[in-house]
Amino acid sequence: MLNKNQRKILWLSSLGGMLEFYDFIIYALLAGYISQLFFPTHSAINSLLIAFSAYAVGYFARPFGGIIFGHFGDKYGRKKTFTISILVMALSTFVIGILPTYQSAGMLAPILLVICRIAQGFSVGGEIPGAITYVSESAPDKKAFMTGFVFCFLISGVAIGFIVEALLLQFFSHEQMLMHVWRVPFILGGIFGFIAYYLRKQLMDIEDFQPFIQKEYALPITKVLHTHGWNLVYTTIIVSFGALCFVTLFLLLPAYFGTILNLHLKNFVWVNSLGVIILSVLCIIVGFFADKINRQVILLLTTIITMIASFFIYHIYTQSQDIYFVAIVLSAIICALCWGNIPAMLIDAFKQDVRYSGIGFAYNLGFAVFGGLTPTIVIAAIKTSGNLMAPAYVLAIGALITLITMLINRIIKK
Repeated sequence: MLNKNQRKILWLSSLGGMLEFYDFIIYALLAGYISQLFFPTHSAINSLLIAFSAYAVGYFARPFGGIIFGHFGDKYGRKKTFTISILVMALSTFVIGILPTYQSAGMLAPILLVICRIAQGFSVGGEIPGAITYVSESAPDKKAFMTGFVFCFLISGVAIGFIVEALLLQFFSHEQMLMHVWRVPFILGGIFGFIAYYLRKQLMDIEDFQPFIQKEYALPITKVLHTHGWNLVYTTIIVSFGALCFVTLFLLLPAYFGTILNLHLKNFVWVNSLGVIILSVLCIIVGFFADKINRQVILLLTTIITMIASFFIYHIYTQSQDIYFVAIVLSAIICALCWGNIPAMLIDAFKQDVRYSGIGFAYNLGFAVFGGLTPTIVIAAIKTSGNLMAPAYVLAIGALITLITMLINRIIKK
């Protein structure tokens, strides 16, 4: 059982993370509108490609946020540092909601949008590593359960994004969305982010925190690179795999169905939201068992299941849309096996005095590569090859690379 302070840490850290993840992800869910308003071209798929390129910029900013927030988090404490991250996210999200569009401001509009995406990425780069480090150190014997709980809320932020999108589509026309309604999710996200910042300020730092002391190494990240080199490579690859699964199996779907398949399935957004909710709950369950079962074994099974199931899932999307709920549930299971387990593996990989920096670098680099580039890679692959199953091939290749890396890790650790 968790004590009162541990429960407070868990709830407030998770709630703030949920709001921050909603703020970061709502861009992807509204990419179809943003592409028309900020990146107009003669081709819808080209506009979408440019919009997702701007989406990727946010991911590329994340490693820098991870390094900088990690530096201060390892030297001065977890709570203060990752509390600032949510304030940065709230500000940048709110500003997106009031930006002028290309029609009224020309090239200034997409430039300002990209700057806000950089700020969002920088913020998330410090938020998530800080949250999982903070909660796991508050209850080290339940680290997988604690981090699984955090990711339950983080992913719930995506579900909230899906639900908000569904409600907007339910009550407003496409023309109304393009006029002003698209701004609402960003403005609301910014406001709730300010509230979360106020609540998080009430938390206390970890009592037995061991800060980084500047002796042999000038910076925490320098020590990570010299003393945790392989662990850094290994954790970056497993995070990349988790990011690839989540983006390919959930975040890409609205654009995939709407723009690529040109399908507008009844209740799809609601079913997709339900799938994300199932995924978030399963993260807690997987985290509970990951404290009792070898975490490497769970990851091994996840890679094997993914290599097989990815083709089944996308076969349903392209050929049998009437049973797409089955594919959504299977996707939820795969992603939960990743994100109920991988965060605790990151905690295990780094010592406390450089943990925030190590996790910040590995987690954000992994998401920058496979989280940010996956939509662009998949859409470009579909466009050039004409193969609608391209996401399945990308996902299977990612799982195979992870499996090979696990075998190498086993050899190195012997």
